[in-house]
Amino acid sequence: MIIYPTRQQAQMIDKYTQECIGIPGLVLMEKAAEVLADEIDKRIASGEKSDKLYGFRKPYDKILAVVEGGNNGGDAVAAARILKTKGYDTYVYEINGIKNKTESYIKQIEIAKKLGVGFVDDLSQISDFRVIIDGIFGVGLTREVTGIQSDAINMINAVATEGIFIAATDISSGISSDTGEILGNAVNADLTVTFQYIKYGMLIGKGREASGAIVCRDIGLYDAKSLSDMKKVLDTDESLADQKLIYEFDDEDIASRIPKRDSDSNKGTYGKVLILAGSKDVYGALYLSAEVCLRTGAGLVKVVTDERNKAVLSEKLPESMCLTYDTDEVTESKTFAEEYKKAISWADVVLAGPGLGTGDASRMLLELMMENISSGKQLILDADALNILAESGKEKWLKLLRDKLGYENVIITPHLAEMSRLTGDKVEYIKDNKFDVAKRFTDEFGAITILKDARTVVSCTGYLSDKKEMPAYINTTGNSGMSTAGSGDVLSGILAGILAQNKDERITAYEAACLAVNIHGRAGDLARDTLGEHGLIAGDIIAALPAILR
Repeated sequence: MIIYPTRQQAQMIDKYTQECIGIPGLVLMEKAAEVLADEIDKRIASGEKSDKLYGFRKPYDKILAVVEGGNNGGDAVAAARILKTKGYDTYVYEINGIKNKTESYIKQIEIAKKLGVGFVDDLSQISDFRVIIDGIFGVGLTREVTGIQSDAINMINAVATEGIFIAATDISSGISSDTGEILGNAVNADLTVTFQYIKYGMLIGKGREASGAIVCRDIGLYDAKSLSDMKKVLDTDESLADQKLIYEFDDEDIASRIPKRDSDSNKGTYGKVLILAGSKDVYGALYLSAEVCLRTGAGLVKVVTDERNKAVLSEKLPESMCLTYDTDEVTESKTFAEEYKKAISWADVVLAGPGLGTGDASRMLLELMMENISSGKQLILDADALNILAESGKEKWLKLLRDKLGYENVIITPHLAEMSRLTGDKVEYIKDNKFDVAKRFTDEFGAITILKDARTVVSCTGYLSDKKEMPAYINTTGNSGMSTAGSGDVLSGILAGILAQNKDERITAYEAACLAVNIHGRAGDLARDTLGEHGLIAGDIIAALPAILR
């Protein structure tokens, strides 16, 4: 499990390591400096023609650490000293805008001077350096950056655009560890070497862009490998005991949750999925959802769609079954209604919405499904199903489904605009408060919420847990190439396939939702590695999925 601490949590980990485990702060600082220097050294040694560091010559090309008087500055000063021992020509510029300097920082300055690290009085010659180490502010920053510190950041960013390489220490100075927002001004780093944990603010908002490439290295801090480990640290301070814990599955978590295959099995073993998707004008979404559901491992898939889509589905995906209707007549067809009810009863998992449309026929089909779905089944509401609910009946239908199916057996998968229609919140607000918006909706309606964005979050009700504050799942897999038509349909199909194979409830529906989001992104990353981001389409994600599952 990967924990992404916020500002106070990161500070508590540091405090716990020193006070409860007994590792001195200066020892941690030395280790931080070693890994920072090592990462810079490696990049210089491996510089390619396309890199800023190509052709770096030591000791002729110079390195400058721009620092303030906190422990973050001490890390950077010590890294400059270590790089000096590796044959680099290194210098330090002290901004001196902080009155109270830490003891560790003062000690590192003294050592650096004794070992021949150069010191400069101003930044007027900053363009003479090939590498700038940002050691101005660390994770503890909460105030706006102004004055001489902001001026220094402006000068760093100016030379960054001219080809000088910028390496940030632990976090890019000026980025909030809590929100990812810029606190007045921030360094735009090419590389951030962060210590033990990637901080939450580096994953979202402006923090993601300002961090550049992120490398996380072990420096001996307490290593929380589970939510309970992290909770143990926070419980040492009562004021932090109820903070939400932000996390993500690691490789081991994913592997242990992927549905298992039984040698003594048949197609019924792996579940039956009913997909209400497509319309007389849209057929692609239903095909993508159905194919990826089968590719994920579901045993049987039946698609309910307009009769105009049957030929395409039969040709492209003969492995699926099909129940069709005529959009222009379906609201009056009692024969179809009876067949549709039987299909709903047949399914273990129902997925509704991809490409469905929001017309009268689509609305009737969705409402008929919600009326007839019964206890023991799980329902995924995606795309147009959510748009229909947003237009009318959200409270009525979602509470009915909660009462019939139980908590956490309905999963919604909105992107930001769909969530805005459901909640009435502005998209910009939702983007900045994804966890809070998702949790609020989840608590009100008892549904699991997968709120899709460049950093997707997953929220559950906590009904199956005795935790007062539920952990918050964030997904970091995936890439911009997945911002393409049909990518969301692929995600909902993956989730349906996982749930269908989980009839023994080996994992919770919440875990299945987190798993689906993660492997969806992994498949997108594998497709990108082969095709690049510009040319990636939803079908490429499906094509990569079997290799990810394998």
